[in-house]
Amino acid sequence: SNRGTFHESLNMASIWDLPVVFIAENNMFGISFNQQNHMNVADIADRAAAYGIPGVAVDGNDVIAVYEAAAEAIKRARRGDGPSLIECKTWRHRGHFEGDPAIYKDDKDQEEWLKKDPIPRLAARIVELKYATQDELDKIEAEAKAKIEEAVKFAQDSPLPEPEEVLTDVYAD
Repeated sequence: SNRGTFHESLNMASIWDLPVVFIAENNMFGISFNQQNHMNVADIADRAAAYGIPGVAVDGNDVIAVYEAAAEAIKRARRGDGPSLIECKTWRHRGHFEGDPAIYKDDKDQEEWLKKDPIPRLAARIVELKYATQDELDKIEAEAKAKIEEAVKFAQDSPLPEPEEVLTDVYAD
């Protein structure tokens, strides 16, 4: 959200009253800098006000909160009421690149965010609302893992592509 294209896009969408929903996945870091070191507002969503559009910040690890915010913004767009910005606050669990030791990240913050993993949170909510039992969810997870293992085995057992195939489907003919 610190790049010109972000602001230009919000500005033009606002001027032209476009039916678009912008999603900003805020993982709290810009490369190796904490958000407080490169942004002077608490929420990226606050930036929407500068363009006269609604902006909302939600817990990006809460699937239901994201769904509800998106549903409202989509309704707004479909009514012809213009663009919206949704900021989904989440956490980057690893470094910015492979091999990044991420020494700039606080261990306590990391532990707290790991507790907010969206998959077990949603699973607990599904059980709480009685949409499914834990046994049913466990069965779904086991089936998904089996399909993944099957796909991995297929990939590992498949021959490598021929070198002349390297550009196939990369460029349109």
